[in-house]
Amino acid sequence: MNPDVQGQIDIKEVEEVHTEKALEYINNPRNVGILRYYDAKGEKKAAIRGRTFTVAIYLKFQGDTIHKASYFSDSLGGLIHAYGSALTEMIKGKTIREALWIRPEDISRSLDLPETGFGKWFKQALIEAINDYGKYRGAPWKKPYEHGW
Repeated sequence: MNPDVQGQIDIKEVEEVHTEKALEYINNPRNVGILRYYDAKGEKKAAIRGRTFTVAIYLKFQGDTIHKASYFSDSLGGLIHAYGSALTEMIKGKTIREALWIRPEDISRSLDLPETGFGKWFKQALIEAINDYGKYRGAPWKKPYEHGW
């Protein structure tokens, strides 16, 4: 297994599971894409069917409140859109503290799905994004310099 991979997704548990709420986000994803001039980015990798995929969460803040959120993934799976859409909708308008209280099961529950690993994967990316924000908050000039904006 690739040492960069953060976790395993049990795809067998989710292949056939498509609730009405999940289908809504699969067919009409929200907040997909890379935010322009984001304040924070968090990325996590997972193995699905022997391949490594990445999810990324992008955040834009107003003070300590998440003003905008988006996600992007190199995975083709429809459930990626369901989980990414659900999480980004959940965290908009929340403080950092409130967003950190969201558990992987909360994301899955919002889709009427059992927790199979996707919620954990997205939660880990969210934590990375919040850590990224904390890193640059004290020295905001570093981010554009390091990212070449």
